[in-house]
Amino acid sequence: MTRRQDGALEADVLRALWELGRPASPADVIEQMQTDLAYTSIATILGRLCDKGQASRERHGRVFLYTAVSEADLTASRIRSVLDAAQDRASALAGFANSLDADEAAQLLELLDGTR
Repeated sequence: MTRRQDGALEADVLRALWELGRPASPADVIEQMQTDLAYTSIATILGRLCDKGQASRERHGRVFLYTAVSEADLTASRIRSVLDAAQDRASALAGFANSLDADEAAQLLELLDGTR
């Protein structure tokens, strides 16, 4: 087994939850990931994701079932965090907008026009 950084493992666990598309136990996640990582390791990562607000859990009998926030919600939260940390928010937004390709910029404009 190759050793992964925690951030990469968290991303893999989130991806497994999204692929499952339903509340899942650590055993379900292990099966989806096709990994030999220990149940306790996956349960620890799932707990960390809950602590970060990236997943939620509900007890079902003796196990917890975990549900990830949507990928769209997670991405929006990350973008918001970066903007909140920027000293010059307008420049950060301009830099982001300038980095978009034409199709992405058109999509963003459509979204913004739909919210007004």
